[in-house]
Amino acid sequence: MIRLKSKEADLKRTYTRDLWTAVGLVVLVLAAVVAIDPQIAFDARIPAPRPATIELELVPATEQRRPLPRPPLQRVESVASVVDAPPVPVREHKLPRPVVATEFPLAEEVEAAELWMVEQPPKVLKKVLPAYPDSARKAQVEGKVFARVLVGRKGQVAHIDRIEGPQVFQRAVAQAAKAWEFAPAVQNDRPVPVWVSLPFVFELE
Repeated sequence: MIRLKSKEADLKRTYTRDLWTAVGLVVLVLAAVVAIDPQIAFDARIPAPRPATIELELVPATEQRRPLPRPPLQRVESVASVVDAPPVPVREHKLPRPVVATEFPLAEEVEAAELWMVEQPPKVLKKVLPAYPDSARKAQVEGKVFARVLVGRKGQVAHIDRIEGPQVFQRAVAQAAKAWEFAPAVQNDRPVPVWVSLPFVFELE
């Protein structure tokens, strides 16, 4: 069965009529509104302002440097004028006397212990003080001298290893150190040789 298109459904034919009908309705509505309230006013819609984002870029501070002033030119003297100048006097300063160490090597190797290694250290029985040298007394020289000696099994000074101190006192210290006498050191209930350091102080009255 073939159906024909209705004339009412044709939009091209009803377009003009619908347009004027809508325009007429709008005019009537506006006229009614104006008649009811002649002072009516429509406010324009203003959109809310959006917050603006500002990005700041950190720029490093710049420093302006001034060039350093150039040093003034110095006058260069000739070699002849420097050579002919009088010499500068040099003052002599008295330096402290250096500590001299005199060693006395052993002719034969001796097995001896250090003082801290023995059970019973040696005890001094006879102490001899050195004589003050006349040359040191006249020169007003004072000082400290240390003599490292070997105390044998019989308690006598068997050898002088070295003497440290002003050289003017070393001969007197060597003579006095040889005359010292000790009770020998003991290790495992037997006397043993041991190295001992003897101090000597030279002071003027």
